[in-house]
Amino acid sequence: MAGLLTHVAISLVLFILVLSIFRKFWYAFAIFIGQIIPDAVKFGITGIKLRTLSPRLIVRDSLFWKLESLITSYPFWVVLGILIAFASFFLYYFKKLKKEQAKEINWTYVFLVIGVVIHLIIDTIVFENSYWV
Repeated sequence: MAGLLTHVAISLVLFILVLSIFRKFWYAFAIFIGQIIPDAVKFGITGIKLRTLSPRLIVRDSLFWKLESLITSYPFWVVLGILIAFASFFLYYFKKLKKEQAKEINWTYVFLVIGVVIHLIIDTIVFENSYWV
């Protein structure tokens, strides 16, 4: 698992890359958040439960490992994407969203998932020296 600074650096590079290619802030922001969100959820929720910011204490808690197994599974993100796509098409069908808005929501989610997949791949390749690097 790579450290926080590694993921933030990769997030910034992906943000700049997507923003320069697609010229859409929300696509770039989605890939940035996708790169950060798996660890933010695991460490954030567990840290709130324990009322601590210490990664050492957070990693020892059972909630962290339950969230780890959920958040790092590819089917979770696929199912979430299907639900978001159905919701956007549902809202489009009932004229709550314009066609272009529904497409933007779905493409933004695609970039979020790309960020998450890159995060998960990096976590399997990089072995951290600390929680930060």
